[in-house]
Amino acid sequence: MRNNNKMIKLQNLYLEENYNLSIYTLRNKKNDIDKFINFMGINKNKNLSLDLLRKFLSESNEIYSKKSILRIISNLKSFFDYLVKNSFLENNLFNEINNPKIEKNLPNIATINEIDKLIDIISESNKLGTRDRAIIELIYAAGLRVSEAQSINLEDIDFEINQAIIFGKGKKYRSVIFGDKTKIVLRNYAKKRNPINEKTKAFFLNNKGERLSIRTIQHIVKKHMKAAGLNPDFHTHTLRHSFATHLMDGGADLRVVQELLGHSSPKTTEIYTHISVEKSREIYTKAHPKA
Repeated sequence: MRNNNKMIKLQNLYLEENYNLSIYTLRNKKNDIDKFINFMGINKNKNLSLDLLRKFLSESNEIYSKKSILRIISNLKSFFDYLVKNSFLENNLFNEINNPKIEKNLPNIATINEIDKLIDIISESNKLGTRDRAIIELIYAAGLRVSEAQSINLEDIDFEINQAIIFGKGKKYRSVIFGDKTKIVLRNYAKKRNPINEKTKAFFLNNKGERLSIRTIQHIVKKHMKAAGLNPDFHTHTLRHSFATHLMDGGADLRVVQELLGHSSPKTTEIYTHISVEKSREIYTKAHPKA
C-alpha cells in the first residue's frame, strides 16, 4: 500500500465496480480516496497502521467539517472493505476508527402557506413563467430531488392517472403521484413547451429548447423564493423536505413516505418524524394551559 500508482489503480477498479452509484456519489468517493492517497504519498516511508490513519484524520479535522470527516471515513471504510475482499489487505483498519459525533440539525421546512405564496407569485403570462411554476409544483407535489426533476422526460408523465416515472438516486426507478392542481399546471406548460426538435425528450427546457441544467433549476427556484420573501436559507431541497413533513403531519405512514421519496432505508425518512414531533411540541407549548 506504499505504492501510490498501485493505489490509484485499485481505486479505479473499486470505482468501476460501483458504477451503478450516482455521479455525485462516485465523485465524492474518488475525492475522498484521493485525499488519502495524497496523504500516503507524503508519508510514503511509513507503514500503514492505525496510528497513521489517526494522523490522517487528525490533519483532515483541521481542514474539513465533522460532516465531511464522517463521509471521508465512510468512503474509505468502503474502499478498504473492497481491498480486503480482493486480498490486497489483510484487514480493514478503518473498522477500528470511531465516527465523530455530529448533532443532527433538522432541515428547514416551509409552511403550506409559504409554499402557496411561492407558487402564486409566479406569473404564467409567458412560457418561462409557466415552466418555472411547473418545476416548483412538481418538485413539491412529488417530493423530487432536483436531479430527478432535471432528468424527467415528457414520456415519463402520465396525465391520465396523475403519475410519473422517476429515475432516482442509485439509478433506480420509482413511481410518484401528484394532484389535479399540479396536473393542470404541468399540462399548461406541456402545451407551451417548445423543444429544439421533435426528438427532444426532456420535459423542462431552457429558452433554447434544450434540457435545463441542475444549476439552472436551482437558480430558478431560489430566484422565486427570494421574490416571495421566504427564508433566505430555503433552497430547492427545502421543497422535498416540506413535501415529506407535510405528509407526515397529515398522518401519512412512514413507509409510504419512504417509498415516495425513494429512500432505500426507513432510517433516512425517520428525520421527518422528528420534525413533526418538534412541530407538535411547539403547538402544545403555545396552546396547552399547563405547558
